[in-house]
Amino acid sequence: MPSSITLYETYAKTIVFQKNKSKYHVKAHHPDLTICGIGRSATAFKLKEEPLVIKVFYPPYETIAEQEQHNYRKVKESSYYPTLYESGSNYLVIDYIDGRTFFQCLEEGIPILPDYVHQVDQALSYAKRQGLNPSDIHLHNLLVTKENRVHIIDIARFSQTKPCYQWNDLKAGYYKHYHRAYFPSKVPRWMMNLVASIYRATQQ
Repeated sequence: MPSSITLYETYAKTIVFQKNKSKYHVKAHHPDLTICGIGRSATAFKLKEEPLVIKVFYPPYETIAEQEQHNYRKVKESSYYPTLYESGSNYLVIDYIDGRTFFQCLEEGIPILPDYVHQVDQALSYAKRQGLNPSDIHLHNLLVTKENRVHIIDIARFSQTKPCYQWNDLKAGYYKHYHRAYFPSKVPRWMMNLVASIYRATQQ
């Protein structure tokens, strides 16, 4: 007998993407879902009645779903990462983290404490001990809660083998510039996006 379709799979099947030029947009989704994050390879939806997120990958990136599922299972014993509850060929279901990204903290003038940086280091060290290669660590996938707990999301690229120095570069910039008098209390979104674009260009 074929396996029964789960509730979360049913939700995932209601999501319709439409490609406009080089980007994908959500054309339709179940009313119980609210968009809570849009990325390069997937869109994340918050469930209405549960503290969970369904992350659904765009058609060209569905193979990334398997990579990220594998990585979440490897770090399942760490509280620094969301718990994976279910996965399918193009989606995964994880904890909804109620917090702000480091990007939002900089934009809104919320202090990024040295302890947050230390927690990221701890989380990445744990991932390395599980055989992963932490990569593509940026301001949008580092979240801090009201309880000052840091969580890392979007870890599909932890599977890659080439070295990634992005977190080391971010950390170096933090210690060199963040607490200086010239550093703005609030950093404009356009400025952070510009710096990120320049950084990516230099890494190619």
